[in-house]
Amino acid sequence: MAVVSTACTATTATRPTASPTLTATPDLSPTPTPTASTTPSFQPTPTPTPTPDGTDPAFIPALAAIQMLTPRLGWAVGSGAIFTTNDGAHWTKQYSSTNEYVGLDFISTTTGWVVGLHDLLGTTDGGHTWHELGEAAKPIRSVHFVSGAQGWGIAGGAGAQLVHGVLMPASAGTLVMSTDGGHSWTNLNSPADPESACFSDASHGWLATAAATIYASHDAGQTWIRALLMYGHDQGLPSWARIECAGPGALWVLLATGNGAAGHSPYIAYATVDGLSWRTVMAEPGTIGTLMPGVPAGPDTHPGSMSVIDPNDAVFVGDGPATNVAACMIAGQGGATLKRTGAIADAPETFDAAFLSTSAGWVLARHTTGDFVIEATADGGYHWTQQLSVTVPSPG
Repeated sequence: MAVVSTACTATTATRPTASPTLTATPDLSPTPTPTASTTPSFQPTPTPTPTPDGTDPAFIPALAAIQMLTPRLGWAVGSGAIFTTNDGAHWTKQYSSTNEYVGLDFISTTTGWVVGLHDLLGTTDGGHTWHELGEAAKPIRSVHFVSGAQGWGIAGGAGAQLVHGVLMPASAGTLVMSTDGGHSWTNLNSPADPESACFSDASHGWLATAAATIYASHDAGQTWIRALLMYGHDQGLPSWARIECAGPGALWVLLATGNGAAGHSPYIAYATVDGLSWRTVMAEPGTIGTLMPGVPAGPDTHPGSMSVIDPNDAVFVGDGPATNVAACMIAGQGGATLKRTGAIADAPETFDAAFLSTSAGWVLARHTTGDFVIEATADGGYHWTQQLSVTVPSPG
């Protein structure tokens, strides 16, 4: 099996616990991953456009990431602020700063972390107080903790871009680990160009790389085994993969890739419930979907946001810049069933989503007026209610 060594090259695995099926390109259902010979003739354009090497994103939305712990308790972060709700409906500003906040990770109603472009904050009292934690050798881009002490993150890299609620480097990122709650960080060896990582417990984790490849770890990120080669892995296309763990062997993936045209932004969703067999859940119908007969169409022309509920269920909110709505789709049975529900009106762009069930969910969006909003649904996306609106003053 291919395991990442200290030089980040493939070696022979010595760990007997890993499954042999992870060593080869998985047989995706219902169709295999397209090969380079079937590449469409679209004009290649990065999606989204990365920033120049070594710089931060030029734009951070006023509402960039959201997480709900219970139907009543949750947090949202963005440009210069941390918001919270104690009743699931009304939001207040809990913390203000001149810093830009791009991500968050709560493991309980009291303990959580917020990632800024150049700082990492932590709380152990539900956000009543926030304290600054340590940075890695390079700025931390995202974190994922499994306890108050142990967590992982992606640091540094070039061309960082906020994608689906996670700040991802386009290249040269570093996998890091903390065993003291984020006060200090240690670099780990990993496959090249890691973009995002998640762990379901202290041992089992997943990693997405810029080469459109998913890796699995069974030893806290010390070694990695190739688990899935996604579309475009052999074509040099720019790609961004948002991953969400749903158990030791379960993962959902939303891949956005370049090579789009005519107002379409290609994307594909993948899922596994056991870490062994993979399903191609959906694809953007106007681009990549044309190469995958039998793969269901995604909710809209742009990838939008994803929220994972459990190994079997996830919600996808597709962005529709042409229609000015964000369409909602519920995936069940590990992606085997798809149900279109409703859409968020006047919302051509979303940034993140947080669903606690296939009924109750919250989405961060931007209206055509420029206002950033939190929209909520109690019936799986058929109807939406605006809970918070943040207006950003115009320059000058």
